[in-house]
Amino acid sequence: MSLGRVVSRTLAVTLLTLPLLSCSGSWVALLAQPAASQEASKPFVAWAREHAIPVVTTEPGQGFDDLHRFKEMIGSARVVGLGESIHAAHEFFKVRHRLTEFLVEEMGFTAVAMETGFAEAVKINEYVLGRREEPEQWKDNWFTWGLGAEQELLALVRWMRRYNEDPTHERKLRFYGIDVPVAYSSPLTAVEGAWAYLDEVDPGYAASSRETLLPLVEPFLGQGGGVRQVSVDKYSRLAEEARNAYAVAIGDLIAWLEIWRVQYIRRSSEEAYEWALRQAVLSRQLDRSYRHRAALPPGFWEALEPGVELPGPRDAGMAENLVWALQREGPKGRIVLWAHNSHLQKYPMVWREPRMTQLGEYFESMVGDEYLSVGFTYSQGAPSGWASYQTEVSKPAPPCSLDAAMAQVGLPMFVLDLRRAPRKGPVYEWLNQEREQRESVPEPHLVNPARAWDVLFHIDRISPAVTIEP
Repeated sequence: MSLGRVVSRTLAVTLLTLPLLSCSGSWVALLAQPAASQEASKPFVAWAREHAIPVVTTEPGQGFDDLHRFKEMIGSARVVGLGESIHAAHEFFKVRHRLTEFLVEEMGFTAVAMETGFAEAVKINEYVLGRREEPEQWKDNWFTWGLGAEQELLALVRWMRRYNEDPTHERKLRFYGIDVPVAYSSPLTAVEGAWAYLDEVDPGYAASSRETLLPLVEPFLGQGGGVRQVSVDKYSRLAEEARNAYAVAIGDLIAWLEIWRVQYIRRSSEEAYEWALRQAVLSRQLDRSYRHRAALPPGFWEALEPGVELPGPRDAGMAENLVWALQREGPKGRIVLWAHNSHLQKYPMVWREPRMTQLGEYFESMVGDEYLSVGFTYSQGAPSGWASYQTEVSKPAPPCSLDAAMAQVGLPMFVLDLRRAPRKGPVYEWLNQEREQRESVPEPHLVNPARAWDVLFHIDRISPAVTIEP
């Protein structure tokens, strides 16, 4: 017998004698993955095939005939989170744009919120309301996290502007950035928004606040835009006295705005006042995140026990800003939320241990069933055109992943309401375990589908967004 046949036979015997392992958790015997995946996921795949609702196209402007059953899934939810496995995917952008048009035109949604910097996105809101013209460059100035060069994303905000220009639409759509982009932010972006308002209603205090705050912020002033980690790294090297002085000055600014609320609204408008106050609050959220980062001792992450769940300061701020946006929309307001899957899920993000509380968990704790989470899965991506860190996109979904099970349903695109799944038995047992879901990075991202998602939306193949760099 040849050496190759001996090895093959030995491998086959080994596979047969290995126990059929569950595909849950952060470890799986590599040789047994395919067999374990196919066997363990069979009940779920069979149930999903029976309940999947096909979606015909990702393209906006093609009507809504195939989306009407999606309306039943939304129900009375006031915030619908539309996720994405990775940023800057053509199909994720397009289908979320189409779903947004559906939610606005068919279900009365009134605003779009997005995982992008709050202070920077004030200009986007003014654009969709017709108060500003398009910038020469959207990326880094109006959007954060490196977004803004994607033509599919710009198509959404341009559609919102056209919608608002239609005189038959009495209620105008608004755009909210909700993010606290610690890694990329300049600490002055938000506070300058508050100062610009104070220049109009109280120039004397605006000058006084600048005189106090600028010397305190200059030692850790970053460049903003696409430059990572500048401010937070400088802040981490500040003396505690300097950090405390900055926090006090931000607190004083917020307190002053709150105390003078009535007078300032008389001098401007309630809308202008609320946006200015929120930008001051964002400054405090940034400071809170800087402070949290700086307080971690050396070796903190390495010393943590597996399974520990920690708060996510950035996601806590996003949830607070989303609650504020929902309040601004009023009792009849409803928001479409665009963000990465990892933020929208109602379950801790399990990636590189420890577990981190995410926006979806924070937000659900604040509004309950008014929030509906829609996670996105995909089978495989185009082989080129992605960001350098998205190295695994072109490979098929890992055998034990949620994405692989969704791909076995056999439809190119479909939506699945997980809330209709049985609450006991093999389908629920498969869903109610931590299993891998595709992410932006090669490392596994574990999620409990039954607890993280209300609805799943699967697209079999994805490709890079069309970008035009300046």
